[in-house]
Amino acid sequence: MRIARRAAPERVLLVHPGIYADRNPLVFPPWGALMLGAELLGRGHEVEVLDLNGQDVAAAVPAALGRHRPTVVGITCKLGLGAARFRAVVDVVRRESPDTTVVAGGPLVSSFPDPAHPLWAGLDAVFWGDGETALADWLATDERPGGVLGPAETPDLDRIGVPAWWGPLRDYVKPAELWPNMTVDAMHVASARGCTRRCTFCYLNAQYPGSRFRYVSADRLMADLQRLHDTAGASGFYFVDDCFVDRPETRVRRFCDLNIAEGAPFEYGCDVQLTDLENPALLRRMHGAGFRALYVGIETASPAVRKSLGKGSVRTGVPDLVSRALDLGLVVRASIGIGWPGETARDVAATLEMIDRTPGLVFDAYRYLPLPNTPLGERSEWTERRAAAGPGRLEHAYEDYSEYNTNHSDIPAEQFDALWQELLARERQRLEMYFARP
Repeated sequence: MRIARRAAPERVLLVHPGIYADRNPLVFPPWGALMLGAELLGRGHEVEVLDLNGQDVAAAVPAALGRHRPTVVGITCKLGLGAARFRAVVDVVRRESPDTTVVAGGPLVSSFPDPAHPLWAGLDAVFWGDGETALADWLATDERPGGVLGPAETPDLDRIGVPAWWGPLRDYVKPAELWPNMTVDAMHVASARGCTRRCTFCYLNAQYPGSRFRYVSADRLMADLQRLHDTAGASGFYFVDDCFVDRPETRVRRFCDLNIAEGAPFEYGCDVQLTDLENPALLRRMHGAGFRALYVGIETASPAVRKSLGKGSVRTGVPDLVSRALDLGLVVRASIGIGWPGETARDVAATLEMIDRTPGLVFDAYRYLPLPNTPLGERSEWTERRAAAGPGRLEHAYEDYSEYNTNHSDIPAEQFDALWQELLARERQRLEMYFARP
């Protein structure tokens, strides 16, 4: 690790590498960079944001370095294809601007926190957890330590909120016809960190080890969304947080009340827990406040597998829960996976049967991917892999849900592949139905 020192204020370029070079541009605003940028602007630094999703790294990064001439480059790092693009950005910055301070932060850090991992070669510092205060404080010090720093967690997210300072946000507002069950132009928004659960396969176990779920308060969120409406033109907001409903329901009820009092001026989508669907009064309240689309992590129909995943239990069957939400005017999309450690063919058959008994359920299918520094990932894969490979190789960080993961269940490979094809066929049919909704 290199150690860099500069006097404030800095010219900071925040880079979101994205996932693809040739598709999905301007879909998900780079909220991590925007929230970090809001803090740095408040500390007197100059800030530019570069969202590379849909762009060629080799061409876009040198051009941005030439335009902005940053003294500090901060890069978001995520697992999978995003990790490969992250490393490409680091290499281009180091080649084009070798004296620039380069730092990184994001979920990839908590998955690979070893400072010796080749992911972090060429970086001055790597930030684990929340970066807003951590990076701003680091830039303000005379001595700037290197290595992996943190984990850090911002206790009060109201001091950050949902910023609207970045002019290009208006380009991320998409027309109503692209949002199932919505009637207004909308955009994706981030308003919370962590989750109300600690699912054993989820990266959030390591990303935020101190607190489980933190969020922008209902009153601050409502004010920020109004500002986004005024500046970017969005009248709908899909929250990309891992969950929206807090355990005591204090925030979600207050947010619903604020919207209802204003005549439900916006439409919403959000992630919820399966257990949230057992509360019809809450669902009615959310629908009355403008919520139209829900995303839920079902993962499996097997109670035993759900227990091993830390997903909790429900008293009502999934078909009835989904039907109840649909009857209220909501659409439901879910994640369903197979290949879990200990899963049997009977478990997968139960999942397929659940799907068939729930005709209104739309879902995304995936095969389990063991993530490092997660309880299930360590037991099923990473303790043994790390012992064999030492700090690790770059290709380990490039694994994601798209193509690299395989069967970690007790099901023989040939039978597993056949079950996987059955799940994919159902997924395709349901997604066609979902996007065909008027």
